[in-house]
Amino acid sequence: MKIVVTGGSGNVGTALRRHLDFEDVGVDVRELSSLRDAIRGADVVIHLAFAIKPTDQATNVDGSEHLLTACVKEEVGHLVCASSVAAYEPAPRYQRVDESWPLNGIPGNTYSAHKVRLEEMIKRYPLPCAVIRPCFIGQASAADQVRRWLLSPLFPTRLLPLLPIPLWNDLRLQLVHSDDVARAIVQIVRRRALGAFNLAAEPVLTAPMIAERVGAGRLSVPYPLVEKLAGATARLRLQPLTPEWVRMADQAPLVRTTRAHDDLEWWPEHDARDVLREVVTAMGGRA
Repeated sequence: MKIVVTGGSGNVGTALRRHLDFEDVGVDVRELSSLRDAIRGADVVIHLAFAIKPTDQATNVDGSEHLLTACVKEEVGHLVCASSVAAYEPAPRYQRVDESWPLNGIPGNTYSAHKVRLEEMIKRYPLPCAVIRPCFIGQASAADQVRRWLLSPLFPTRLLPLLPIPLWNDLRLQLVHSDDVARAIVQIVRRRALGAFNLAAEPVLTAPMIAERVGAGRLSVPYPLVEKLAGATARLRLQPLTPEWVRMADQAPLVRTTRAHDDLEWWPEHDARDVLREVVTAMGGRA
């Protein structure tokens, strides 16, 4: 079986390499002709290429449409696309949603809007397709990337345990390990599964749990103030976390993973607390 992957060097792609043999598409997804050449003869195409921060419409939207077009023209028999819980519209704070929840995205978040566009495009193409919708994904090798997204380059990571973290009281966060996402993709490929699959690990992390795992104190701050502080400090280039990403953390809905359990026989091997610990430790903090 010939399996071709876009974005094979990314967070999920590197984990997938530990579980599955595939050909990594080393071409720009914005080039349709190159994509067709790369996937020609593929039995399965796994589309992971997506620019997260900064977001990039040419890669995320145009590139995904090129990939879908190429798969149709090359008559690919099975496509697996990586979407996100960010494609869902917000839900009541502690309600868990299944794969039927509306795909209207998080207001004001570009990454979310691009995932919504991806899902809309998939529906327009006559392809046998599975879509994964993971929550926030982590592993040790992604720590440098996470650090660039969250912290100023001037901030020594070793100070993380020494400073209180500003977190709002009703923050709730789902995490899943990159290896567990990779294992779900392997199951989808092996079973030729179709449709959407939510992916997340237990437990849901709260603000006190996050602070404990980081090894720091928690500064309890109302959410609106966190968003305003993020905007002001990002404009001054003191840190890279903009309000749209704070909004994502606050409004992305919690998901149920019943379909992945039932149809893929998939259960995460990594506890969400351990995922956070692994990333923080790799960043150089104490966890």
